[in-house]
Amino acid sequence: RDFLASLHFRESVQSEGCWSSKLLFLKYTVQALLNGSRVVMNLPNLLTLSRIVMCVIFVALLSVPQGYAKWQQRAWEVGYVLAVLAGFTDFLDGYYARKLNLVTEFGKFLDPLSDKIFAVAGFVVLTDKGIIPCWITVVVLSREFLVQGLRQMASGHGKIIPVSYLGKVKTTVQMLCLAIGGAMMVDWVPVDLWGSRILWDSFLGLTVGITIYTCTQYLRGASDIILKDM
Repeated sequence: RDFLASLHFRESVQSEGCWSSKLLFLKYTVQALLNGSRVVMNLPNLLTLSRIVMCVIFVALLSVPQGYAKWQQRAWEVGYVLAVLAGFTDFLDGYYARKLNLVTEFGKFLDPLSDKIFAVAGFVVLTDKGIIPCWITVVVLSREFLVQGLRQMASGHGKIIPVSYLGKVKTTVQMLCLAIGGAMMVDWVPVDLWGSRILWDSFLGLTVGITIYTCTQYLRGASDIILKDM
C-alpha cells in the first residue's frame, strides 16, 4: 500500500506540474497523513517536516522588535539556536534516509522544498536586520524559485531534475552564511572580531557566486525542456 501511495504521489505531481509547490506540499502531506502512509511517517521525512515547522517558529522569534527590551535578546538567541537545529536536520534526514533505506518519492520532493523555505526565511530575516544586503537576498530567492520552477516543468515531461553535488555544496555554503550572520545578529560574533568586514563580505561573495553558478548548471541541464516548451 505504501508503494502504491508513493507511485500515486509521483504520478499526480507529474500530471499537476502547474500547481505551486506549496499547494502540492499541503495536498499530499494531508492526504498521506490521513491515509497513515509510511511514505510520510518515517524518520527522515519527519525530520524534514520538523525543519519547516522550526522555520516558522524561528522567524517569529527573530521578528520580535527591539522595543521589547526585557525579552527581545533572549527571543533572538532562542530563535537563532532553533535555526541552527533546523539547518542540522538537513544533514540528518539525508543520512538516515540512506542508512535506513527510507528514500521515498515524497522525501525527494519535500527535502529540496524545505531547504528553499529555510533559505528564504533566513535570508529575509537577516536582510530585515541589516546583516545581509537586499540585493543578495534577491539573487538567492530568484535562484531558488527558478530552480523550483524548472523542476515543475521537468515533472510535467515525466522527468526528475536531481539535486547536483554543487547544489548540495551551495546549500551548505548558504547555511554557513546564515549561521555566521545569525551569530552576528545576536552579538555572539562581533563584526570587529576580524578587524574589518572583509572576511564577511568575502563569504557573502562566495555565497552569491556559487548560487549563480549552480543556477546556470540547472538551466543548462533543463535546456532541452525549456526549448521544447518555447
